[in-house]
Amino acid sequence: MKLLYPTSLYLDTKSLEGFSVELHPYDVTLPIPESLIDAEFLVTWSNKATNLRDAASRMKNLRWIQSLAAGPNDVLAAGFDASRVAITTGSGLHDETVAEHTLGMLLNAARRFYEMRDFQSRGEWPAHLGGAQPDRAPGTFRTLKGANVTIWGFGNIAKTLAPVLTALGANVTGVARSAGVRHGFEVIAEDRLPEILPKTDALVMILPGSASTNGALSAERLALLPSHAWVVNVGRGTSVDEDALLDALEKGSIGGAALDVFSAEPLPKESKLYAAPNLILSPHAAGGRPREAEALIAYNLRRLLAGQELKNII
Repeated sequence: MKLLYPTSLYLDTKSLEGFSVELHPYDVTLPIPESLIDAEFLVTWSNKATNLRDAASRMKNLRWIQSLAAGPNDVLAAGFDASRVAITTGSGLHDETVAEHTLGMLLNAARRFYEMRDFQSRGEWPAHLGGAQPDRAPGTFRTLKGANVTIWGFGNIAKTLAPVLTALGANVTGVARSAGVRHGFEVIAEDRLPEILPKTDALVMILPGSASTNGALSAERLALLPSHAWVVNVGRGTSVDEDALLDALEKGSIGGAALDVFSAEPLPKESKLYAAPNLILSPHAAGGRPREAEALIAYNLRRLLAGQELKNII
């Protein structure tokens, strides 16, 4: 039996030895080599669409695909035969990195590092940002201490992020399809958004990409936020109405936005978002670093060979 692993990231394959499986690296940008086309197991990460379509059409012995992406839309769109190929996701591998990036965006917004950088690039001293400053002034977002942070999409990433925010003094409320208490945090249903958004200092969006989440943060919901509130999106770009967000930024009806994801990526050069006031832009950089991928691959490989249910199976 053969397991193919991608050369698009470093994997310590020692943890995968001892399974009576041959380990073979492959290039995710090229067709699968003829000598490897009979492989039963395939690990994917940032594969080209042409590579995946080639694998779907030629790898007739394939039994299992382990995607290292949290949302393996690329694999699902490639045309693999779902009746014979099990597909598992990389859910959980990106929780820490996305949470860390989100925290950085929130601190950037609150402490206005982005504005300091703008002044620095012009060789100017931003005196208004230094010296004596009011602490936790009403109607401002200048610190996480006492800030009301709403996390819309309370899954694994939120579970990692929320305790860090509370450690810094923030009040965290989750939003999901159904209400309850998750990992010690109150989670309200989406129908209560009109109640929570007017009290929000920072809205963190971690929604998945689907038809039900397209344009979830609409003009109507943006209008419910206070004029000092920030929007941070590290989920999917399609969950935010970008035209409505741009309008809110230009009118100053919200405090600002920090976006890591966009409806079109790379963001087109002609996009007006580049010049929007109080907008922090990062190039889909929150994830992209699956942590402990080897452990997930080994765990699922062991269970597959034992005929047991796989983790993160679709």
